[in-house]
Amino acid sequence: MPEQYLQRCLQLAALGQTSVEPNPNVGSVIVHEGRIIGEGYHTQIGAPHAEVEAVRSVEDKSLLKNSTIYVSLEPCSHFGKTPPCADLIIRHQIPHVVIGCLDPNPKVAGNGVNRLREAGVQVDIVEDPFPFKWFLRKFFVNQILKRPYISLKWAETPEGYIAAKSPEGRPQPVAITGKESKAFTHSLRAFHQAILIGRTTAEVDNPQLTTRNFPGKHPLRIVFDKKAQLNKELHLFQDGHDTLLISNEAGEHTETLRYMKPAKWKLSALLTQLYKEEKVGSILVEGGARVLNDFIDQGLYDEIYQFIGNAYIPSGIYGPLLPDDSPLDFQQDIGKDQLFYGRSKKLEELLRKN
Repeated sequence: MPEQYLQRCLQLAALGQTSVEPNPNVGSVIVHEGRIIGEGYHTQIGAPHAEVEAVRSVEDKSLLKNSTIYVSLEPCSHFGKTPPCADLIIRHQIPHVVIGCLDPNPKVAGNGVNRLREAGVQVDIVEDPFPFKWFLRKFFVNQILKRPYISLKWAETPEGYIAAKSPEGRPQPVAITGKESKAFTHSLRAFHQAILIGRTTAEVDNPQLTTRNFPGKHPLRIVFDKKAQLNKELHLFQDGHDTLLISNEAGEHTETLRYMKPAKWKLSALLTQLYKEEKVGSILVEGGARVLNDFIDQGLYDEIYQFIGNAYIPSGIYGPLLPDDSPLDFQQDIGKDQLFYGRSKKLEELLRKN
């Protein structure tokens, strides 16, 4: 059945995790007379694409002339870091291609399908491409909106506090959620290419922002620090993992620390700069409240993860406020905590429209 082969494409594509960002995660399966004879996926930036890996894995290449290749995303038709996959399919005389969805990249955007059909290849696109677009939602946001995919995450008490407050009104760190929620948060970090926080959160919490409780690559840590005033003894600068400071006072780059001087201090412009100059395809924004509210107020988010823990704080800093048209429409228990999830209506509209 074509559906099971396309689902296998998505399983393979997921193996690439964030190592290909901001390029898309793609999987491919080659079937001959009802039997899978080749599989492949895009492993990292600059590496061969899924179709190339799938063809390479076929032991008897003579079978390709009577096979169908399934691919979760339209085969590329342009020269990038690798040659066009459409040309590969034509060269091996694979007669039938089944595609999950078209590529939103303007350099492809139907050109791959056209090139294949002009060469006499039968090309079928699934009736409902939305599941494949949803799987590639980060890539679609990158290509169409020219910014990273943004997920917002925070934890708050039942009273709505995101942090404790000192007698002087300064935020103070406090454990709000349990170990299960912490492990889930680390899985979210593994799904994103970068994590972003403000200077106050870095200063007060001294976080590590790694995936140490979940198998996966440590994300790039991004910190807003206009005057580069953060203490260089913080974990962010001492643990050997990558950190990017967005600052007017750009310092000397090291192996794990670099600076980005903003063209302008406007959130939408900063995100565009991060995408175009730093090649950041997705960001998990973890706080604090002011930073999260800025993203919400400007409508610059795609998904929201709100944790409600059982911690009691007599006086604290309130968490971000959601607009009325951004409901958290899914809830699940994680240990003793509750997780509320929602996605931007604009995200679903973008995926269905393009």
